Amino acid sequence: MREVDLPAIASGFLATAELYRTAQGIEVFADGRTVLVLPLPGTQELELDYQAAGPTLLTFGNHDGVTEINPTARPWRYRRLVNGRGTLRLDLRQAGGFTVSTRPYLVLQGTGRFTLARLRARPLPADREAVLEGFDRALLWAPNAIDHTTINLLETPMWSASRGIHLYAVLGVAFLALTAAVLLGLRALRGRWRPRLALAAGALAAVAAGDGVFLAKVLPALDLSVELDPEARIRENYAFDPQAGALAALARATLRPDERVGVACPSYNWYARELFCFNLAPRRCVFADPGQPVHAGLSGVDRLRPDELDAIVSFQSDEPLPPGFVRVAQVGPRAFVARRP
Repeated sequence: MREVDLPAIASGFLATAELYRTAQGIEVFADGRTVLVLPLPGTQELELDYQAAGPTLLTFGNHDGVTEINPTARPWRYRRLVNGRGTLRLDLRQAGGFTVSTRPYLVLQGTGRFTLARLRARPLPADREAVLEGFDRALLWAPNAIDHTTINLLETPMWSASRGIHLYAVLGVAFLALTAAVLLGLRALRGRWRPRLALAAGALAAVAAGDGVFLAKVLPALDLSVELDPEARIRENYAFDPQAGALAALARATLRPDERVGVACPSYNWYARELFCFNLAPRRCVFADPGQPVHAGLSGVDRLRPDELDAIVSFQSDEPLPPGFVRVAQVGPRAFVARRP
């Protein structure tokens, strides 16, 4: 890793929010989604020291300067930032769109102050074959990227991503070769053919190798810690959107079980709006879409008119609060709970 002179490259940053150079480093106040593109083409790994305040998710990837950045595109590579100081190691080869000329990007999702205090980078080797070998190795052993679609499909492990060779194609050839070798070996040792034993040996070896790679990729992606407090689980364990988890926990603690709740959230953010109504049960909960005479909730079960709402949970919404509602608790300026006084 080589130390990066942050003040020297600060002017080369591309950002969707104002950046400030401070004694601690490069600072940004994230509200919603903030994108930082680093002027470091030809980089394969980053290690960054940071300071963060507030529940924030960091996504990293590669930008070619042309394609619009979509941080949740597969494979979605993200890390939850800890409050206070922390260090992250990011392998850019494991993120989508990596080439020798792309620049790394960081996307901050949440509300709070983020300071990039120190940055180290590992450049790509000069030899093209070494670049391809490192790229293939990084993707083969990359942890599975857990996202909204994991329930339907897992990543296909690649033996060589640069050449488009799937791991299971290699294991299939290995199965045939091992089966043939065992078959010929048994013939030479015992003087007769034992095809069933040879097939069993080849199948067991191929399956064991495939399962070994699967475990090596899936175990690092899983959170295997045990949290007995249900409120802490809600607050801390929504990996895709930690700010939404924090707001859901705050709303549960703020609102009475008999209050009727409307969720004000952009309609495209289906994950967050469903998360709130799910966690606010048994409270009646609906999606407070503007201009609707009647609001519906999860699966259309709960239905409430706007004048029937007792409280609003607002998350990244640009809509003003309805008349008569005031904020009573908040995670950030655009993540709060309001109710009628």
